[in-house]
Amino acid sequence: MPSKARGSYRSRGRSRETLTGRVVVVSPHLDDAVMSLGSTVAHAVQQGAKVEILTVFSDKPSSNAPAGPWDSQCGFSTEGEAATARREEDRRACSVLGAEPRWLDFGDECYERRGDDNDIHSAVTSAVSGADAVLIPGFPLTHADHASLSQLLLSKGINAPRVGLYAEQPYMFTQGKTPHGSAPSAPLKPIIGATPPWTRVRTDGVSRRAKYRAVRSYRSQLRYLGLGNIGLHRMIWREATQGGEPMVWLS
Repeated sequence: MPSKARGSYRSRGRSRETLTGRVVVVSPHLDDAVMSLGSTVAHAVQQGAKVEILTVFSDKPSSNAPAGPWDSQCGFSTEGEAATARREEDRRACSVLGAEPRWLDFGDECYERRGDDNDIHSAVTSAVSGADAVLIPGFPLTHADHASLSQLLLSKGINAPRVGLYAEQPYMFTQGKTPHGSAPSAPLKPIIGATPPWTRVRTDGVSRRAKYRAVRSYRSQLRYLGLGNIGLHRMIWREATQGGEPMVWLS
């Protein structure tokens, strides 16, 4: 992976990172990036960055396949119904943050994938071509789709001047996990070994409130992710008291 920065990252102290230029946040599913990096994205857009959120396993709106266990629990009857509704939720969430949503039609673990690893890697690398920075999931990677996607992208490579990892919500919140030191999550350790220390991106109240409103857009998901009632308030409050959303740069 290229290591030379092209203005995609500016440090303002240990916890004052600001994303600049064209930034692509790779999201496995239709909510992961916003829930994990919503405050950072909102702050970057406020500072003039162009942020795109690329969801890889967005499923297919035209599919009549029966809904998988998760989508069925959330009230959907088919893959297509779930994909259509959830893309609209994602569009609204991204609009709140000022980011541009982009969706690929690959199926998540409950549905037909519609492509192999080479197809997925090719589609993602094409979508991020020309970006100044690309961020992908890095911790805790307990979901199979998240782990397989990050392993694929890092093992085959991402052609961007800056490549970073972000910590995933609501998994950290619900599982009580926090990245620390230079140890990567277990799925990535064989690929990248040690990483630079994780840092937290400090943002302001405006950005955190934007994240809250954006995450609220995913109405079909909140209850089942443990973010109903006051859960979302607690998650964002905890991020703020701990110093912000965790990230680490690999290049």
